[in-house]
Amino acid sequence: MIKDVLPKFRISLLLAVFLAGSANLYSQQTDRLITVRKIAVKHDKIGEFIALQKEMSEAYDNAGKGRRWVWRRVYGETHTFHIITESDSFAERESGQEVMDQAHWDLWLGAMSQTIKSRETTTFRRMLAIPADDRPNFVVVNQRTIRPGRISEYLDWVENKLIPAVQKSGSNGRVWDRLLYGGNQLTIASGRFIDSWAELDEPILDLPEDERSQLMEGYHEFFEGDVDRYVLRFEEEMSTGSL
Repeated sequence: MIKDVLPKFRISLLLAVFLAGSANLYSQQTDRLITVRKIAVKHDKIGEFIALQKEMSEAYDNAGKGRRWVWRRVYGETHTFHIITESDSFAERESGQEVMDQAHWDLWLGAMSQTIKSRETTTFRRMLAIPADDRPNFVVVNQRTIRPGRISEYLDWVENKLIPAVQKSGSNGRVWDRLLYGGNQLTIASGRFIDSWAELDEPILDLPEDERSQLMEGYHEFFEGDVDRYVLRFEEEMSTGSL
């Protein structure tokens, strides 16, 4: 429990280092900054990490400040967590809001550092979105590199062709984000929200074959390299704020 890590302290914290900003992954808003802090936790420290994150969420709820969403890999790197925050600007992303005194923050940060094996931070711009009808349990993430000079063409295809087809087939929400900071700026990450594992086996686009073939003609020409695909599970007990 967190009390074993920081006895008797009620943790409120500064989201300045790797938990900055407010978040709503299911937001309909575009042109927002989406910061992803991918944290690989030491295998023998997962319980402590979860306790610290839960205590942080409780402190933020008590203070009525901000929202953030915690997701966990569901296969392979299951000790890896993705903390998602949303902001209007890079300044907001970096500043956070102080809700505890410096001594308590130093203790919390020291305890958290002991649980982490590695971490990386990337920031995306939300380009397009189909809001989810309800809170999903999983998100299927695909990250791909767009060929130079074809970003605008790809996003135009998504907005004017793919999104209408996805909405017609009854998808429960999707997002498309472009990498701005922390990697190749030609990277596009798309997220498809699902409620159960069974949906992984269902067709992404429930369309007649002729319509699907026409829609996807030339699709692979947008990309270069391999796709990085993984599934994340929403961790409600470590997240905070309303959707």
